[in-house]
Amino acid sequence: MSGVIEADMVLTSDAARELLELRELRTNRAIGVKGRRSSKLRRRMLVMSIAVLAVLASSLTVSHLGNTGTLSASVTGTTPSYVFMAGNGTTLPTKMTSLKYTPSAGINSSQVLTSVVNPAWSPSAQSAGSVTTAGDIAAIDGSVASNGLAVSLYVTNLAALQSDYSSFAFPLNIYMATPGSCTTSCIWTQDAAVIASAPTYLTSTTGFIEFNLPAGSFYDITFDTGGSLFCTSTTVSATAALAPAFFVTAQPY
Repeated sequence: MSGVIEADMVLTSDAARELLELRELRTNRAIGVKGRRSSKLRRRMLVMSIAVLAVLASSLTVSHLGNTGTLSASVTGTTPSYVFMAGNGTTLPTKMTSLKYTPSAGINSSQVLTSVVNPAWSPSAQSAGSVTTAGDIAAIDGSVASNGLAVSLYVTNLAALQSDYSSFAFPLNIYMATPGSCTTSCIWTQDAAVIASAPTYLTSTTGFIEFNLPAGSFYDITFDTGGSLFCTSTTVSATAALAPAFFVTAQPY
């Protein structure tokens, strides 16, 4: 009995061992399958994550490039006044009590030009002529400049002048006065440092002139008497003119 029982017990142990091994095999296989499935799942999740990140990155990039913004900067500055055109109603700098050809009587107590003297002449058709009345064109305040001023003068209606003049050479000059000399009236002298051989000429071929003015003084751009012109017509219209119009700029350097 005991042997049979023992044999049964041995057989049972062997069977149990085989059963355990079979279970372990099955378990391992199951684990292997699950592992492979888990690995595959992880790979799929990784691929999906990469794809999502790629889409997100793309979306962020597009969103970033598509963003716009505005900024309004609050910037203010001050620009000194350098140019004062010689015309009635213009307010001159405080100490500029007269111009070269406009006396102090032509400037009121508020420094406003009231009786300015501009250059003049009387052209006749098919006749030569010249500037017969000297006068002021523009005053320049170089006293407020740190180093100096680059000044440019343009004839703005050159084409219209060419309709009435076949040629002209207007005698342009520049006079200088120190603010200290301007008491009841300024003392103006021709500035050889600006125009060595005065006057220079503003001609019908260019209609433009430029020069540098040292800092520290007042300047007056004028036409002196003389020069030359030949008038072909005295017609005045939208496309023809007898009197030049000027534009003056002054830039510090």
